[in-house]
Amino acid sequence: MKTLTILIALVTLSVNVFANNTSVNESVKKAVKKVMHHIDEQGNEVATSRYISDADLPLNVIKKLMKKCPNENIVSVREFNAAGEKTYIVTLETATQYQVVKISTLDFETLESFNKAN
Repeated sequence: MKTLTILIALVTLSVNVFANNTSVNESVKKAVKKVMHHIDEQGNEVATSRYISDADLPLNVIKKLMKKCPNENIVSVREFNAAGEKTYIVTLETATQYQVVKISTLDFETLESFNKAN
């Protein structure tokens, strides 16, 4: 009986300690907010996307960027995951223009390119 009472007291204490831990809750909230879910008309998830830093890009994507756009700086990176395939939409910047490219395992495609306003 003593063991059961002590066990219940420990469980109650543990639940109360973790319930008031706001740092864990805030980090989970931030992580969930970063991922966007894309759904079809029936409500089925077709893709997810999130903004990532350039340091999180896979090596093969970095190599493609270095080969195709060596003198451009990365402004933003968005990662799409659809049907298990990851695609990256990268916004690049030079002194005179912006360029938006799509990079997947096989493809490198320029989606948009425009000059900066003077």
